[in-house]
Amino acid sequence: MSFFDVVYKILAEGYSPSEYGGKGIAVAMLASAVLSVYIFFCYRVVSRRTMYSLSFNRSFLIVGPVTAALVLLMHQNAIAGVGIIGALSIVRLRGAVKEPMDLVFVLWSVACGIFIAAGMWRVGIVVSIAVTAIVILLDYLPLGRAPLILSVYGYPGEKKNLQSACSGVLGRTCRKVKVISTGKVDGKQSLVMRVQTKQRLRLTNELALLPEVESVTLVEQEGEVSF
Repeated sequence: MSFFDVVYKILAEGYSPSEYGGKGIAVAMLASAVLSVYIFFCYRVVSRRTMYSLSFNRSFLIVGPVTAALVLLMHQNAIAGVGIIGALSIVRLRGAVKEPMDLVFVLWSVACGIFIAAGMWRVGIVVSIAVTAIVILLDYLPLGRAPLILSVYGYPGEKKNLQSACSGVLGRTCRKVKVISTGKVDGKQSLVMRVQTKQRLRLTNELALLPEVESVTLVEQEGEVSF
């Protein structure tokens, strides 16, 4: 049986790749690699707005085929399967997953490797399509807006307050203002606020023109949303 015959049998009839020996294993590894490349590009698209980790994304190219190889090994040898489970139970991974969405992609890659190795390629494709649709929908759905952190530093004078000096500009340009922290060093005051505004450029420009203000910084807080 040729390599393409094995591919047709696995795809059309859903047989486990381990039943075809080396050719079946090669087909499973190739299919898991294709799905891993697909997950790689999906993660790149979703991560366009945040800090992008290329090394973390590259790991998806390896997780799928390695998972498929481990599952195929368990099919071939039960004793080796028990050894793999024991080895995985004592191995500690030092790389912490910081973003919850990153964990979704890790589980997605592992699941695709398991589906391919078990001959459930249709399930792997359907799951990949469904996860892609959900991830893109959640990425574009306006569930909330990232809060803006406004930091103001200046010298309002001995008997004045920096917040009161900025209150006029804040009232004209911001819908909501919440003071997070205040400080004073060598007579100069610092003010950190969480604001909601659509006039970012006007806000920073008008604050910078105030004689009491020396510096203004407006930062968008990634990973959190406000309603």
